[in-house]
Amino acid sequence: MDKVLLKWLMPNKSQAQIEQGVYGACNKLAVIMSIFIQAFRFAYEPYFFKYAGKTKAPEHYARIMTVFVLFCCFIFLGISLNISWIQYFIGSADYRSGVSTVPILLIAYMCLGVVYNLSIWYKLSQQTRYGAVIAITGAATTLILNILFMPRYGYWAATWATLSAYVIMMVISYTWGQRYYPIPYELKRIGKYLGLTVLFYVLGYICTRFTSFNLSLILNNLFILSFAYIVYRFEIRGYDT
Repeated sequence: MDKVLLKWLMPNKSQAQIEQGVYGACNKLAVIMSIFIQAFRFAYEPYFFKYAGKTKAPEHYARIMTVFVLFCCFIFLGISLNISWIQYFIGSADYRSGVSTVPILLIAYMCLGVVYNLSIWYKLSQQTRYGAVIAITGAATTLILNILFMPRYGYWAATWATLSAYVIMMVISYTWGQRYYPIPYELKRIGKYLGLTVLFYVLGYICTRFTSFNLSLILNNLFILSFAYIVYRFEIRGYDT
C-alpha cells in the first residue's frame, strides 16, 4: 500500500518516482527478515494446531515465541551492524540515500512476526473475527499515517507508518489474546534480549560514525558475537536470566 501511495500522494511526481525507488531498494535489504518470518509462519501454523490441547501447550508456545524473537534479533544485528557494506548490494548511490530506514523496517517486520506468533489465540479459540479486526486496524493505521505525513516526509512517512501499524497490531493481539487464550510469554526474558539488541545496535552506530570503516566493521561483528555468547550462556547452557 505505501509504495502505491508514494506515487499518489507526493506533490512532485518526479520526486515520487525517486522516493519509490529509494524505498523499494531499502526494503530489499530488510527482505531477509521478511523471508525468515514467512518461512516460520508456514512451518509453525500446522505445528501449533497439532500441539493444541496438550497440557503444557501454552508454555510451549511461550517458549517458541522467545526463540523466534532471538532469531529476529540476530537478523536485525547482522544486517544493521553490517549495513556499511551490505548497502552496496543496492547498486546506485542514489538509492542508498535511504539506507537509514533499514533498521526501522527490520524492527517493523519483527513486530509483524510477533503478530503471526500471537495469532494462535484467535485461531485456537475459534474467534478469527478478531484477526480480521486486527488486520483492518493495521491497514487503517497505514493509510491514515501515510495520507497525513507522506506528502511532506515521503518514504520516511511510509517507514514509520509501517512500524506503527505492526506495533499497534501486536499490542492489540497480545491484549486480547491474554484475555481469551492466556499464554505465559516470557516477557521479562524477551525484554532483556531486546534491550541488549538495542544496546549493541547503538554501540555499533557510534562505532560506525566515529571510527574507520575497517575498525567499525570488526567491532560491530564482535558485538554480534557477544550477543551470541550471551544467548549461548543463558539459553543453551540453561542459566537463569
